[in-house]
Parts: sequence; structure tokens; C-alpha cells
Amino acid sequence: MIRHAVRRLLHARTFTAATIATLTLGIGGTVAVFTVVNGVLLQPLPFARADRLVDVSHTLVVSGLLHVDQSDATYLLYRRDNRTFTDVGAYRATAVNAASADDADAGQSAKRVPAMLATASTLRVLRARAERGRLLSERDDEIGAPPVAVISDALWRRDFGADPRILDRGIVVDGVRRQIVGVLPPDFEFPDRAPALWLPLQLDPANTRSAAFDYKVVGRLRDGASLATATADLDRILPHVPEVFPGRLSAGAITATHMHPVVRSLRDVVVGDVGRVLWVVLGAVALLLVLACANVANLFLARAELRQRELAVRSALGAAQGQLLLELMSEGIVVSAIGGALGLGLAAGGVRVLASLTAAAAIPRLGDVRIDATVCAATAAIAAACALIVSALPLLRLDGASLARALVSSGRAATGRSRNRARRLLVVAQVAMAVVIVFAAGLFARSFARLRAVNPGFAADRAVTFRVALPTVAYPTTADAAQLAVRALADLSALPGVQTAGVVTKLPLDEEARQDSAVFIEDRPLRKGEIPDLHEIDFATPGYFGAMGIPLLAGRLFAAPEPNGAPAQGPPEVVVSAAFAARYWPGGPAHAIGHRVRMTARDPWHTIVGVVGSTRGDGLDQPPSENVYCPLVTTNAAGAPWIPRDLAFVVRSSGSSAPATVPIERTMRAIDPGLPLYRLMPVRALLANATARTVFTILLLSIAAIVATAVGACGIYGVISYLVSLRTREIGVRLALGAQAGDVRRLVTRQAVVDAAAGVAIGVGAALLLSHVIGAAAPDAGAADPAPLGAAAAVLMVTAIAASWIPARRAARLDPAIALRSD
Repeated sequence: MIRHAVRRLLHARTFTAATIATLTLGIGGTVAVFTVVNGVLLQPLPFARADRLVDVSHTLVVSGLLHVDQSDATYLLYRRDNRTFTDVGAYRATAVNAASADDADAGQSAKRVPAMLATASTLRVLRARAERGRLLSERDDEIGAPPVAVISDALWRRDFGADPRILDRGIVVDGVRRQIVGVLPPDFEFPDRAPALWLPLQLDPANTRSAAFDYKVVGRLRDGASLATATADLDRILPHVPEVFPGRLSAGAITATHMHPVVRSLRDVVVGDVGRVLWVVLGAVALLLVLACANVANLFLARAELRQRELAVRSALGAAQGQLLLELMSEGIVVSAIGGALGLGLAAGGVRVLASLTAAAAIPRLGDVRIDATVCAATAAIAAACALIVSALPLLRLDGASLARALVSSGRAATGRSRNRARRLLVVAQVAMAVVIVFAAGLFARSFARLRAVNPGFAADRAVTFRVALPTVAYPTTADAAQLAVRALADLSALPGVQTAGVVTKLPLDEEARQDSAVFIEDRPLRKGEIPDLHEIDFATPGYFGAMGIPLLAGRLFAAPEPNGAPAQGPPEVVVSAAFAARYWPGGPAHAIGHRVRMTARDPWHTIVGVVGSTRGDGLDQPPSENVYCPLVTTNAAGAPWIPRDLAFVVRSSGSSAPATVPIERTMRAIDPGLPLYRLMPVRALLANATARTVFTILLLSIAAIVATAVGACGIYGVISYLVSLRTREIGVRLALGAQAGDVRRLVTRQAVVDAAAGVAIGVGAALLLSHVIGAAAPDAGAADPAPLGAAAAVLMVTAIAASWIPARRAARLDPAIALRSD
């Protein structure tokens, strides 16, 4: 049966190519997106019994509801007193300057590599194993233990040439020589990043910072324990933290902030809110698949009706009706199977292309996306469903009665209003589904346009940025680190074409080195039990604001550090953002000048001397950040000079383009050959990274929208062409009686417009019902915005008119004499 179906399809090559191409596009797009959804959302994390792994954090109410991680004190007490975890581990992602001991001894520069500071229990909780050597141990966690490191398989192969004697070698990390004690296997993947180094996180129970929530915690639930019971268990322990580890996290602070532990599935934390976006995209391509099946079903229906007389004759000669129906169905099976196979190949290539896109970096777990048994099984199920869908309508239409009518009819095919109505209903459905897909793409495009229109608060053109980390071993004192920053700014500013340069700890739209702190306002004393709000604290040089194009709105900037690296003379000063000033002194930026703030009750009061423009620190869809900018070199609570060690430099050109990176690298290498630069990029890349997820979604939906529009156009064209062929005699009569070519064109086009209008109306209604679902995944999309909906309707109406134009023009050019002699 299949062999005969293949032969028949080979005789109808145009029909076969059209159906297979349509199904390949529909199945390929659906399988490609399902592969991403499967790898990111459905597959468990790559650890033993990953369903028992959880993330432990806290919620508290300070300036709204906040999520914070763990302090060393909360982690230590939770680990000691919990009843619902087999174990918990604390870790903190970082980056370090690293080089093999041999390279360091030879004077070669270190590289900036991702690293993980982790307790030994972290790798045990994940049930990791060492490919060579051992993992971190409890002894490594002790204060003063010999410095060791566990390295990734990738680092072992890249920097150590897969040396089998790796355990005899060392690695220099931030100037400290460490013994390599183990190598992780190549298939070990950490949930949210790929650290090259694992270093012991040595927490000192005698010197905790209970209010510094700097660590993430992963736990493994005991059998029978649930998220709710684990949360209740930790809620029982939290009030005892101030008793066991006295510090800034007091019982009053816990009560005032409504602080509570939160236990969540580790997979849910890793994936975040990207699931909403991926489900919307999968829904769109699933609609595309249904649309493709409807188009192919229409083609199969037309083909089956053209063969009605042949099938009727065979039925009259004794062929069983079931055999004839199975013969028709076998063609649907063949084209669906071929479309499924080609679609799987198309999906495999599409996934590789998607993973290579820069915007794809915004999608977590993309490394887990691959064509696996689940994807192959899903492809087979989709192909089987397609075979059923494309065969169902022809099978329902070709019953015994229709075959009998076809035998006595004189036409080439038995036609009627019911059959034409079925074809037209399929076209209406195709148009309606295409409207929804085009609307989804338009909604995300609208979201992207609105994000791009948001003023980020800085000038992204003509500037580049890079980061350096100053290790304590190489820069042991504050003066050493400050002198490096001062000299680097002077040398960079002296480069040809450079207008200005500055330093800051955290750039806008970048989570690197973020630091939040409670801020006390001198003229706003706190009531009993009240705690100050949290704000972002950045340390900067005065040149940073000019280098980033952040305007000074009122007052002045604080002074630069002394040439020898000492803090500027005089009382402590700060600059605040306009959003911060408006929060506490709403009369305008100038009203904040002269007021004083401090970050802890032990700090001296800092005078606000200037107000600068607000930037979007957390995202273009988030409100402007309320920042407090402190001088890069300042004094700590004890009055000693202090400078942050992880710095972002910004260099602005005086010309029309960003400064060249080679002179910048050469200048920094001349200052310190062993200090690696990392994240060297145009400042404009900050904007690109902030919109990467939306761009990725728009790309997928745009492809789906284009294909959906094309498939819809093909469906309209096919049906109109078929109807024109059936009405050849009628059109010939009209022309013979004096109808004009324009009348015939309008007659044919009117039918397409009516069907398309019905499909658009249904599609608009469906899009309105789904707008909140789609809009929830598109930041700042404005789901009720009529522009994307109107655009989708217009695109499909224009497509319908264009698709009907060719058959309409062909009908208008018919020779009446030939038409009247047609069957």
C-alpha cells in the first residue's frame, strides 16, 4: 500500500513537493521550539534525583517585597538545626585572575575565569564526583586551611593540556598559589553558569556578617519532605539567628521586615520567568503546525475530489470502500512521515543556529538543549497527528454515496456547496490562526520598540567599558589599588581621541558587582521598629559621569582622589541620582543638595553635593534606579582608607565612534602586564544585553509569522484557483454575455476577501482572548494596544488580496469560446 502511495505521489510531483514542504516547515518549527522548551523547562537538572534539589532564600519587605539570598549566619544555623534536608551548601559565583603555576612562574599574564566559592557540602548536595583526585572537603572549609582548588574538565584540557599528572601541579589564583586536588568530569554542569574553578568558601562562625546576604544556598530535601514543610522548618529556625550569631540582623529587624525563608525548586529558580516566553513561542509554532496541516488537508481534499470518478469506477468494479479509503490515507502517512523526517533535520539545524545567536545567551540552560529521545518521540507523535489531520477531511467526504454520485456525474469531480464550504472553512481557519501568530510577533516587536525608546539615562555611543579585578596579593594596600586606578585613568585619558575616562563599581543594566545597602536620612529619623530603605550604592570617580554621559542636574560632583591614591580631603560627600532625590525631597533636584545620608549607624554623615540623572540599573522595563554614588576612594566606618577591588572603566571618545580597544589594552598592559582585562565591550552592548531575550523571542515569532502568512497565502491561492477551475463554464458564459475583465476579477477577489475577512474577524477575537497571556511574557508590551492587532489584520487582508490576484487575473483572461467548450 505504501509503495503504491509513493508511486502516485511521484506522478504528482508539484502536489507532493508542496505538501511535503508545508509540513516540513510546520513540523520543523514546532520541533525546534519544543526542543528548546524540553531542554530548558521540561528536562530535570543534570544531577542525581534533581527533583529533590532546592534553592533557599528569603523574602523581606523593604522598599517593597524583595528577594535576598543567605548570610553566613543564616546558612550556618540552617545547616546545623534543620530537620528536612539531608544537607545544604553555600556558594557564591565570582571571577578570578588565574594562570597555571608554570605560566605564572614564566611571567605570563593571568586570565579572567569564572569561579565558584563553595562549601564542600555544595558539591556533595549536587552528588558530584571527581574524575581525577577528590572534591573539596570539610577540612578545606576551615579557616587557615592550605589553599586548594578543584578545576573543570574544560580548564584542565585548555590550560593544562589534559596532563594526567594534574594533581602534582598548581594554579595561581589572584596571586595565591593553590594545589589542584581534583578535576570534575566533563558532563558536570552547574545550574546557572559554568565555573572553571571551585574554591573553598571558608566561613568563620566566630566572625559572621548576619545581615550581608551574599551567598546562595542549595539543599537536598529528605524523602517525604516537601517545599512547604522545608519552608516551615526554616521559619522555625530563623528567629534564633540573632541569639546564636549576634549582629546587624536583630530580632527587631526580622520582625520589621517580615523576613521569611523561601524554599523553591532549584530548576524553577534557574529557569526564572523565561518559561512564559517559551510557552508563548511554542503555542505560536503549534498554531503554525495546525495551519500547515489545514493547508495540506485542503490540498488533499481537492486531490481526492479530482480522483472521485476514478475511485467510483474502481468501487463499481469491486474494490472495497475500506481499501480505497486506506489508499487515500496512505498518501497522508507518506507525506507526513517524510515531512517529519525532514522537519527533525530542519529542527536540528535550527537549534544549532539559535544557540549560536548572541541574543540566545539570555535563555538559561541553553547548553541542555539537544535532539534526544524525547524530541524524536515528540516528532513521531506530531507526524502521526499530521497524517491523521490531513487525511481526515478527505476520508469523511468520500463515502459510498459520494462515490455513487461521482460515477453518474458528467463532470471531472463531484462538487457541491458543502465541499466548497469545507475548503473555505479551512481557509478561514488558516487566516484566523495566522492573525494570532502575526499578532504575537507584533506584540513582542511593540515591546522591543518601547524598550528601545526608553531613555537608559546614559549615552551609549562613542564609549567602551572593561573591568579589572585588583587582587590583594598584588595590591595589598588601599593606596596601591587607588594608585593603579588613578594612573590608569590618567593614561587612558591621554590616549589620542579620548575625551574622558572614569571608574565605577557597577554599570547600569549590569548585575556585576551590585551592592545594595540600607540608607539612613538625617532629616528623616526612623520610628521605633522602622528600618531604612535599601538603595544601590556605587563607588565612582567624578569622571565616570561624563564618560557615561550621565548629566549633572544640580550642585557639583565630589572631588577626585589624590594623585597618591589617598581620599579627597574634607568631610565625606556623595552624589545621588534624581530618582533618589525625588523620593525624599520631591521639590526638584536642587532640594536634595546639602542633606546628609549614611549607610550604617556607625558611618559618618555624608553630605549630598550633587544630583545626577537617573539610569535604568535593573532593566529597561524597570523604573529608574535610586542610586547613591560614593567616591571611589573613601574611608570605612573605622576611618581607614578603602577602595573596592572590582572596577569597571569607561572610556569615551571625542570623535564619532567608540575608542579602539587595542590602545586601551596596550595602555593597561604597560601599567600591569599581569592584570587581565575582561568584559571589554562597547557601552552599547549593555543595551543589547538588556533586550536580548525580547530580541530572541521576536526572531522566533517573526519566523513563525512569516511562514504562517506564506502558508495562509498559499491556502487562499489554492482554494481560489481551484474554485476558478470549477467555475470555468460560468465565467465563460459571463464573458460571452458581455462581462468585463474587471467584473470577473472583482468576482473572484471578492470571494477571497470575504473568506479572509471572516478569518481575520475570528483571529482578532482569539487574539484578544489570548492578549493577556501573550502580553504577560512581553515586557512593557501593552497587551491592549490595538496597533499590533490592527497590523496583523491588515497584513492578512493584504495577503488575501495578493494571493487571489493571480487566479483572478487568469480568470479574466479566459477565452469565452474555450471556456464554453470545457467540461
